[in-house]
Amino acid sequence: MNEKVWVAWLVAAAALLLVGIQGGGVADAPPSTAVSPLTHHLGVAILRMDPGPRSREYRESLAYLREHAPEAVAEFSGLVLREPGSFRKWQLSYLLGEFGDETAIALLRTFMDEPMPQVQPAAEGSHETDLRHSEEMMSRFQAVSSTARIAVHRPELRDQVVETLIAVAQGAPVLKDTAMFELQKLLGPDFQSLRPQFGPQDARHFKPFMLPPEWQGLLSSRMQKHRRQEQELRDQRKPLCQAK
Repeated sequence: MNEKVWVAWLVAAAALLLVGIQGGGVADAPPSTAVSPLTHHLGVAILRMDPGPRSREYRESLAYLREHAPEAVAEFSGLVLREPGSFRKWQLSYLLGEFGDETAIALLRTFMDEPMPQVQPAAEGSHETDLRHSEEMMSRFQAVSSTARIAVHRPELRDQVVETLIAVAQGAPVLKDTAMFELQKLLGPDFQSLRPQFGPQDARHFKPFMLPPEWQGLLSSRMQKHRRQEQELRDQRKPLCQAK
């Protein structure tokens, strides 16, 4: 099976997953024989997430989705808010940050504000983990990062993204570290201006980065060695330059 046929088959399979979710995800809607351009490009974007921008198909589908962001967000909303933890939910959370707009920020905020699911205890003597809970957590963390990424693709939404991340950091303890990290990346030196909005328990986020003491000494000695070697090289080359 050549690559074009393989891609077409995968797109068709993804389309089957997406057909029927428009307008909130009506699971009992009759199957449609025609695949809309929006559904097609959503399927391609999901299937080409691994190569990402290296894939021409991914770039083309992403461009289409950015032009039709409100409709694409509406397609995803049912799955993001109602589907239990799954890898597909993480994929959707990621893609919302790639083509999202104001409606995507609102959807991600609603998702992050939802109560966190409880971990299901493992059977006695078992070392199994609650995979669904772990996938749900990863989707929440991705939702924070995706919200921040919208400001990168849509600079005019930066203030709205910052406001959302501040609210998440203040209201969702499990997501606070991720939200604060994304705020630091977005705001740079201006991040310090947020200090009054947080309590003393959050002071660690506003401290400047410092190397551990044991690294500071090592770095200092290496810098001194580098300066000595640089000076020795200059001294050796000086007579040669004067001779010319």
